[in-house]
Amino acid sequence: MKQQYSKQENSKDFEEFHHIEELKELFLLNSINDGSSFQKVVKLGGDQGLAKQLKSHLLKGIDSEAQVQENREKFGNNDPIEKEPAQLYELILECFGDTMLQILLVAALVSTVIGIINEGVKTGWTEGATIFLAVFLIVSITAGNNYLKERQFQQLRRKLDDGMIQVVRGGIVEISIKEIVVGDILQFGIGDIFPVDGLMIQGSQIKVDESPMTGESDEIKKLPFNEMTQQQLNNKDHHHYSPFLISGTRCLDGNGYMLVLQVGQNTIQGQLKLLLNQDNPPTPLQQKLEGVAENIGKLGTLVAILTFIALMGHLLYDVFVDHKHELFTLLSLQLIIEAFMIGVTIIVVAVPEGLPLAVTIALAYSVGKMKDEQNLVKNLASCEIMGGANNICSDKTGTLTQNIMQVTALWIDNHNYLNQEINITSKISKQSIEVMSESICYNSIANPTKDRNTNRWTQIGNKTECALIELADNFGFKYSNYRQNDRILRQIPFSSKRKKMVTAILNPKNQSIRIFSKGASEIILQQCFRYVSNNGAELPLDKTKKDDILHNVIENFASHSLRTIAIAYKDLEPQTHVHQINEDEIDKDLTLIAIAGIRDPIRPDVAESIKQCTRSGVTVRMVTGDNIITAQSIALECGILEKNRAQQEFEVIEGKRFRDLVGGLVNAKNEEGNEIKVVKNMQIFQKISKEMKVMARASPEDKYLLVTGLIQEGNVVAVTGDGTNDAPALKKADVGFAMGITGSDVAKDAADIILIDDNFSSIITAMKWGRNIYDCIRKFIQFQLTVNLVALFMSFTGAVILKQSPLNAIEMLWVNLIMDTFASLALATEPPSIKVLDRQPYRRTDQIVSPTMYRTIVGASLYQILVLTFILFLLPKFIDCSIPEELIEQKYPKNVVQMSIFFQAFVLMQVFNSISCRQLDYHTRNPFANFCNNPLFWVVQTITVIVQVLLIQYGGKYVKVSHLTLFQHLLCVGFGIGGIVFSILFKFIPEQLCQKIHLFREEEIKTEKMDDTLTSKLRRKSTMRLHTSQRSKHDIGSLKKMSSDKL
Repeated sequence: MKQQYSKQENSKDFEEFHHIEELKELFLLNSINDGSSFQKVVKLGGDQGLAKQLKSHLLKGIDSEAQVQENREKFGNNDPIEKEPAQLYELILECFGDTMLQILLVAALVSTVIGIINEGVKTGWTEGATIFLAVFLIVSITAGNNYLKERQFQQLRRKLDDGMIQVVRGGIVEISIKEIVVGDILQFGIGDIFPVDGLMIQGSQIKVDESPMTGESDEIKKLPFNEMTQQQLNNKDHHHYSPFLISGTRCLDGNGYMLVLQVGQNTIQGQLKLLLNQDNPPTPLQQKLEGVAENIGKLGTLVAILTFIALMGHLLYDVFVDHKHELFTLLSLQLIIEAFMIGVTIIVVAVPEGLPLAVTIALAYSVGKMKDEQNLVKNLASCEIMGGANNICSDKTGTLTQNIMQVTALWIDNHNYLNQEINITSKISKQSIEVMSESICYNSIANPTKDRNTNRWTQIGNKTECALIELADNFGFKYSNYRQNDRILRQIPFSSKRKKMVTAILNPKNQSIRIFSKGASEIILQQCFRYVSNNGAELPLDKTKKDDILHNVIENFASHSLRTIAIAYKDLEPQTHVHQINEDEIDKDLTLIAIAGIRDPIRPDVAESIKQCTRSGVTVRMVTGDNIITAQSIALECGILEKNRAQQEFEVIEGKRFRDLVGGLVNAKNEEGNEIKVVKNMQIFQKISKEMKVMARASPEDKYLLVTGLIQEGNVVAVTGDGTNDAPALKKADVGFAMGITGSDVAKDAADIILIDDNFSSIITAMKWGRNIYDCIRKFIQFQLTVNLVALFMSFTGAVILKQSPLNAIEMLWVNLIMDTFASLALATEPPSIKVLDRQPYRRTDQIVSPTMYRTIVGASLYQILVLTFILFLLPKFIDCSIPEELIEQKYPKNVVQMSIFFQAFVLMQVFNSISCRQLDYHTRNPFANFCNNPLFWVVQTITVIVQVLLIQYGGKYVKVSHLTLFQHLLCVGFGIGGIVFSILFKFIPEQLCQKIHLFREEEIKTEKMDDTLTSKLRRKSTMRLHTSQRSKHDIGSLKKMSSDKL
């Protein structure tokens, strides 16, 4: 790049800034537009003056670690901006926002007062105090659960802010984005999102998308500071240009260097992030489960009302028919309060407000595990959506291949050299080596490093360029000698549209201008009319010779899975104004120097992963920019195409032909009247999509077109991408995967999941966890619906027949804790089995509660209802249920032992039923399959059993139970084991008989209506929605003020 730095006279005085706040004002949009920011920089000494004040240098950057640390302490660090997470006490207070728990606490207080009046202070307080304690335990455990979940998501957000960037510190070094300091010289290129605010000091063809900050979609051209200075001196209009680069904006074209002036929360993006709400929106599964919870809640509320009416009916019968007591007495008030508490507690148990939150627990657990398996999740919904993915459109480079490039074939001097022959320089003319190596060194922006001790390379930047730079280094040409050189006049970076890169330099030998070009071999070949032959002689390149090179070099290399890159040049007259030449004209009439064949080995586990996808019902399609022969060869090697089989018409297709056949995209309106893009010729598209496995020479527009059509067909599509222009396809896909190593910032920003290792096998991991999340939620639903149905039925039956609910308020609160918090921890954190990949993916229209699940729910409910009905009405006829002598004088009801056995059997049956609910598979009849794969499940169940036994044996007057004998305990355990046996027998009932069972409708509740559901009104809002409702108004107001003041 020609030296673009402004020259400030050392003797010239300039202003000094005294506080970092002065630099903040440079990035106000109004100040940039009216030129006052530019004038401020001029007063501060221009780019060199600013660099000097920041103890930096425009060429060397900050060249000592001590200075880096000093700048960090003085101007701040670049740590990611995040809101303080909610504290535990805040989450506890939030849980007390539950409407039903508030009512229950008030009722418990009234009950305590009445108890003290009737029984005295010594014993009258016990029941109310126990309810208070039970509520506090529920709230504390729920809040603790949410606290851990919030911490997991906070760690995820921190990981998302990790990334690497290249800066100049004596030389080019790669550092973490968090380590950037004010004064650094930062290198940027196409696809980068600026992580800091800065001043552009060097660059070419820079276009920036500032829409994330300004809302304007126009491309903004940027000029280095010194070019802006020259334009002002020449009285040229500079209104539409500026050297200021704002954090959060995207580099759409070009590459260059910037002087960092603001980091961390001082940047424009940092100040906005401080105001933004970081809570996660509800996922599609959560919205669907909200509909299920709504229906269950309505049933529970109805049963609660009927139970209260039944208990009131008995009270009125006792008062007006049997004349047992008067209506207006403390006893009547106590009975009314108890009946009311029973009704409220039924609602607490029945309304499954924890159902949608179980998804969050499953997601929180899964995203942590997925991060360990090289999947960094940005969008939580993408985890569950991957469970239904049936199409994967994959990149080749770095995903299917290792992205470790090496030149293994070279056509130069009109001769092919393979493998080790390339390094024998005596066979190649010096002139050809020199012009090829100079072209590689000048016409590239990658910065690989070489270990002096081992001579091993670390490839940093574009891997294709790294391979070529290593080749030049083998010939004795070090690329660092050619960078930041004042001979470079102009540079047009590589883009997926142009498929080539061009650099113009001043040739020192004859002062002419030399144009170097490299890129896709077929494209460069068509622009060449001469080639370098033996001994460096240039010969005409006619059509016959072009065809010979095309077939015997390019296609020959491609058939061996090599990517081919052509290198060419031409010379222009010294007086040529190279900046005024149109970029489409600058590299025509070229001389072909060489064609490099670059090998990128297939990842060793890719072939098996693609076989696994096929077994899982997922179609893998390779979409690549390589030519059709290379693409076909690699697809055969990794198993996307079958060997020894005739190809179908559209199985391998080029992007242009595909685009021409389907007619591109046209505008249409969806059901809601919004305008969308659809495939023009859907009939042809459907025919192509059935066969297509490989798309070669594909542009980003072709990939977007393919994804749009597949989604239009009803498929669930996952897409991988690494380039800036892949962003539209990544956004359009149901799940977008960006490459963590090679991916541009724009691609990562558009993606839902980042593949930390760029490995295709990691997509299989995401698919496995996606299916597992769905399974975990289904296991939880199986368990919760069973508990709900049994508890509701028995509460109503007992109230009608026995004049009391078999489970009192305290017992039902304990059941609620087991059913919501404990069960979600135990069942929503099940690790995935490899077997989840041996079945077809879930469809968009599939019901959450499947016929197999209904069979399990109905079977377990029938068994438990039969057992509990037997205990409630017939047990005393078979075993002794008389009250222990020590409890006779303590005002316990006569049937306390029978009710205690009922309570113990009910809870233990839920424990054993949770074991049965771990199995969703119709064919797996063994409930103990995968017995030890989830230790947390057994920890939760062990704690449940221990606490239950302690409640029975020592709860006494607090829980209104009697201690049981060993025989009675074993009887309850036997009832629990019987549930497992019965569930195994029930699995022999054909699934077809359950096809028509639909107990609950599964309507997806829209986000804006989630707070209007019965579940939200009767119980507390979820943490996610509560935070959103509390902050949204404040955030919107703050953002509007920020937009007007800062931008």
